[in-house]
Amino acid sequence: MVNRITSSSRYALLVADMQQSLLNYNRLTAQLSSGSKILNITDNPIGAVNILNTNRQLGQIDTFSQNVEMASAELSALDDLLSLASGYLSNAWDKAIQANNQTYGNDSLAALKVEIDEITKTMVDLANSEYNDNYIFGGANTKILPYTIDDDGNIIYNGTPHDNPDYIRQTEVADGVFEVINTTGDEVFGWYEAVQETDRNGNKVFLDANGNRVIETIDPNTQTATYTYEAGGAYTGDTADLEASIQEENYSGVFGALKLLSNSIQMVLDGDTEEGYELMNSTLDMFSDSLEMISQEQTKFGGVANRLEMTSSTLETSNLNLTTYLSEINDVDMAEAVTEWLQAQYAYQASMQVTAATMNISLLNYIQ
Repeated sequence: MVNRITSSSRYALLVADMQQSLLNYNRLTAQLSSGSKILNITDNPIGAVNILNTNRQLGQIDTFSQNVEMASAELSALDDLLSLASGYLSNAWDKAIQANNQTYGNDSLAALKVEIDEITKTMVDLANSEYNDNYIFGGANTKILPYTIDDDGNIIYNGTPHDNPDYIRQTEVADGVFEVINTTGDEVFGWYEAVQETDRNGNKVFLDANGNRVIETIDPNTQTATYTYEAGGAYTGDTADLEASIQEENYSGVFGALKLLSNSIQMVLDGDTEEGYELMNSTLDMFSDSLEMISQEQTKFGGVANRLEMTSSTLETSNLNLTTYLSEINDVDMAEAVTEWLQAQYAYQASMQVTAATMNISLLNYIQ
């Protein structure tokens, strides 16, 4: 069967050829303007999938890099605070050694006690430090003040205990890799609580200036307190002169050492020399152990900081490799693209000229 070539079919082929040249020219123009080889998934399905996967990986790396940066900054702040705590504690330890030599008079001991009490307050402020609106030493309770001092001088820890695994705050620094970036106040600083003695009815026991036991009774209706001697008779002195009868002391770490040192100095000043110096001497080992604990924490988090630094370097390398790979897949070679674009432009112009010239031919061109 012989196909007949008509003018309309010839024109259709010319127009199709011209449109193809236009499409090619437009594609190269879009590539040049965007700098990307692949503009649609149909341009290169495999390449488009690789671009999507690579961009996803680059996004993850960016998130991990931000996590590493934030964790490193917090660990740096933590290390600075631990260094300060170590310095203050070393100063207190020196004063404990001075007090223990038993050559100081009452005035000198009283001055040492004032200094120890000031160091204690400073250490409480340090333990309540914040970073990025979070309390550093609160464990998981980053919005609750880690330490408070009550009216009786107890230093109370309000954060997550170190023996509770929920204290951990960690950050993901690589796919499935987490680093712990916090510790707890009770682990680093400890606490101090003096438990007041009570009688069998639960009433608080106090001591007057002569060491006699005074019982405080609270009226359940009026909530007013009355004070009577345990041996009988009403206490008529100033209640401000009464001291709590301490049944036991719960303490640990830095704050335990500081408070016991202060209390032991007060015992010596009150005339209880033998027991006071015995207690004072026992605090020396507590200061040593507390400094060792702080040093261990610094060493532990120094290792974490080093790992984060290596992780950051690894992430930078991965980011560079993936960016290079993405460039190879999708970035336009400008010199080559301009050449192809000019060729496509010439081809399009030529197809338009041929089509225009051909469509101008009529029957009159064949009449002699």
